[in-house]
Amino acid sequence: MSTRPPFTPFRPMDLGPQEMRAIRLVFAFVIWFTVPSALSLTTQPHPVGVARFFDLTFLSKPGVLTGMRIGLIPLLALYVWGRSSWLTVPLLLSATVLPGTLDNSQGSSQHSLQVVSLILLAQTLGVLAQATGLFGKAMDAPLKGPRWNIFLSQQAIAAAYVVTAITKLRVSGLGWITESRNFPIQMTKNLRMQYYNTLEDATANAGFWATLPHKVQAIFLESPNFCRLVLSSGLALELFAFLALLGRRWAAAYGALLIVFHLLVRAMTGLNFRFHMAVLFAFLVLPWLLANTSRLRAGKSLRD
Repeated sequence: MSTRPPFTPFRPMDLGPQEMRAIRLVFAFVIWFTVPSALSLTTQPHPVGVARFFDLTFLSKPGVLTGMRIGLIPLLALYVWGRSSWLTVPLLLSATVLPGTLDNSQGSSQHSLQVVSLILLAQTLGVLAQATGLFGKAMDAPLKGPRWNIFLSQQAIAAAYVVTAITKLRVSGLGWITESRNFPIQMTKNLRMQYYNTLEDATANAGFWATLPHKVQAIFLESPNFCRLVLSSGLALELFAFLALLGRRWAAAYGALLIVFHLLVRAMTGLNFRFHMAVLFAFLVLPWLLANTSRLRAGKSLRD
């Protein structure tokens, strides 16, 4: 008679070497697509982060980012294989942070790539702590090595969503919930602003995703309380994202819900959160899929 594994919440998942390589492989593709092949930013008029101390415009010189991407290939190969993490992970962090910092130093900022750098930052702290013995005996065997880095990545993802929800509540209080029924009005303003900027109908000969915000707007205008329900549910989902750390099933379920949430946001606003959805799949959904695919084929029960 088979026994179910013990429920150990807020601990690293019992991942095998092949499972961790698969997770790192998916994340490696995400990293590759976040590093641009070229930039045309010759100034940094509003420096942020490390741009306050260093001139990052050299990244816009011909061939610099191309060379960086070529150098990424062996780094990503080592990363996927799990070799020399103390070197590869910090370098991968730099490769994502530097171009993003230069881009955000132009006077406007965007955070679509932030979650990728945040995960690499958490992994960098983890591998450096392990390499230097910073935690000493406090890092017992289950928390050492690659499993620890996967768990740090999951914590970084959960923390990003929780902090987002707390920020919303701190800035707007309960207004995020009570005033959310007015969101369709803001959608109408934004969509009409796009029209008056271009004098072109965005829905004319447009694809599915381009016309979807207009369709969602019509639904929300017809039922403002449904809009309130959707936005309030999203806030609650972000606020309790730490529940994804309870185990494989919790991580997979929460990751799937957050992916659906991002698809809804894209439907409402047209904003694309593909990198967020990619890391949610890699670190939250994929571990459960990898653990249970073979068990399902064998007719065994699902693992937590």
